[in-house]
Amino acid sequence: MSDHHDPSDNSTGHEWDGIRELKNPAPTWWTWGFYLGLIFVTCYYIIYPSSPFNNGFQKVINGITGQEVLVDGHTKGIMHLIFDNEFEGVKYYAGAKWTQAEIDALKAKGYNELTIKAGDLKFQDGWTYVNETRQEIAEIESLRRDAMAQLDSMSVAQILADDDMKHFALGRARVLFGDNCAACHGSGGAGVVSAGFAFPNLSDDDWLYGGTPDALLETITEGREGAMPAKGGNDELTDADVANLAGFVSALGSGEAKLNDDGELTAGAGKFGAVNAVFQENCAACHYANAKGGVLNDDANGAVNLTDAIYRFGGDMATLKETIGLGRQAKMPAFGEKLDPTSIKILAVKVHQLGGGQ
Repeated sequence: MSDHHDPSDNSTGHEWDGIRELKNPAPTWWTWGFYLGLIFVTCYYIIYPSSPFNNGFQKVINGITGQEVLVDGHTKGIMHLIFDNEFEGVKYYAGAKWTQAEIDALKAKGYNELTIKAGDLKFQDGWTYVNETRQEIAEIESLRRDAMAQLDSMSVAQILADDDMKHFALGRARVLFGDNCAACHGSGGAGVVSAGFAFPNLSDDDWLYGGTPDALLETITEGREGAMPAKGGNDELTDADVANLAGFVSALGSGEAKLNDDGELTAGAGKFGAVNAVFQENCAACHYANAKGGVLNDDANGAVNLTDAIYRFGGDMATLKETIGLGRQAKMPAFGEKLDPTSIKILAVKVHQLGGGQ
């Protein structure tokens, strides 16, 4: 309940629970902030697209003024007087409209709540953040144009030998690698090992088909398909033979057993003499007599080096026995039809630098 008091007591004459409503002015800092805020909002409203209106009102205003004062139901602002949305004679997205084919393509991807219809403007004409971003991208691409043209004319080896072009290619490779390679090989190229499959580590210097620039280019362009037959293709091998071979492969990796280029044991002869004979008969055709695989024997046949203790599917005894007994299948898709030659060269540079090349 309020009480009325003497008008000269600097109050409004109202009091609630002992609290009088005074006529004191607001603090100076608050008053300045209030008016500056009004000025800022007014300037923002004038400069940028701001107030929303329906499209019917937009058409009426545009018809009266004879110009696009409103675009897509919003005031257009005067930012277009500062930012002309034009670069190298091209006005980006001015008047671009949706077609029914484009709308159908979006619906096919699952966008079923679309309100756009054929003939609607895709982007506001004049200034918008979208248009400004598109122009900035166009300016960046124009700066890259000469470098890309030079990249087109160079081989992978030439790019690697030129520090400036190599760094440029590696910069361009980030998105390419992320979009096309990271799903299998990981974002850092370290590979992925999981139950039932394994993708090679690209960040080491162990290569199945070669790490030279030309080999990497061929791998990415044409893909690779590798297959290790169960029991080396010899169904007559027993489970005991498989277990002995697994132990021998483990010993080759640890250095307990060593083979020369003729397939003779230079370490572990007393312990592994018998199983080496089985190895030479069933495995050496692909892994070579020295067990160092195809690449180290100048034959990019995809057969792994069994002496470096690098195991794609795992080096424990259970996994080794599974690999030898059941075999392995692996396939890398070809990117020659998906990516242009320059993009493939860029990826080859990226992979070469991840693993140090060969």
